[in-house]
Amino acid sequence: SVRENELLRHIFERSKGLSTAFPRVVVGPGDDCAVVNATGQLLLKVDQLIEGRHFTPETPIDLIARKAIARAVSDIAAMAGRPVASLAAAMIPAGYPHADALFDAAARWARHWGCPLVGGDIARVARAQEGGRLGLSITVLGEAHRTRGPVLRSGARVGDLVFVTGEIGGSFDAGSGGGRHLTFEPRLAEAAWLAENLGERLHAMMDVSDGLGMDAGRLAAASGVRIDIDGGAIPLSPAVEGVGGNWLQAIRDGEDYELLFTSDPGASVPEEIPGTAARVTRIGVATPGSGCFVKGVDGRVIDASAMGFEHA
Repeated sequence: SVRENELLRHIFERSKGLSTAFPRVVVGPGDDCAVVNATGQLLLKVDQLIEGRHFTPETPIDLIARKAIARAVSDIAAMAGRPVASLAAAMIPAGYPHADALFDAAARWARHWGCPLVGGDIARVARAQEGGRLGLSITVLGEAHRTRGPVLRSGARVGDLVFVTGEIGGSFDAGSGGGRHLTFEPRLAEAAWLAENLGERLHAMMDVSDGLGMDAGRLAAASGVRIDIDGGAIPLSPAVEGVGGNWLQAIRDGEDYELLFTSDPGASVPEEIPGTAARVTRIGVATPGSGCFVKGVDGRVIDASAMGFEHA
């Protein structure tokens, strides 16, 4: 069961030596606030993971923690930033037996992506039998790219080419360890390469979390352009390729955590990001107007701006 003081002592003990491993951390867990050295523009992101919506009661503890950290880190990558530190706030059902393991796993994955847990909060909620659900809220502090600066979703221009990394669709397919939504790798290295090598020719970027159609529509709205996507060019994951190459399903699925970006048509965008083996596919173009529209292989053009996952 959850005993807050014991859990806090466990966290403080585990965090000893954090400043040695991560010199930017001046003060970690155990005081009223953490203290972190950072330079340049700061990126701040908070994201939450709720049992029953983002994972099931049967999801392994390690994968719950991994996804919680990775989701927030993916947003830092979406701006071509570098993670520096993180905070974790948890709502834990009374009697929950895995609190130590959950926080240990979160700390391990946070270190993995270079943003050690430096603090947080714990609250106890009703027992699972009484409707209490496990919830995690993760905040990640990051630094913007030192030369390119933060890459916003509002920078796309008419004439830009539109690209996506990796594969789209089928993230909840249970064929590989419970689904890619639990095991994806945030595109930190890929985003850094794009910012470093394209510079100001990298105009806009975001991660695909709620579905390619909806997120491309958001990028279009923020930039004041229309995004036209070739449905036949979308790189489909094997999970949806097996359903007749169902690109329409793929753009709705969500939780791909791939990079969607636009660049100057004169920029040299590779088909694979060097050093990462991440595939890059040109899927469309930015044109005058608004919204996101996808042209299917049958020639039909559909408005995909609302195709994706709604949180509320």
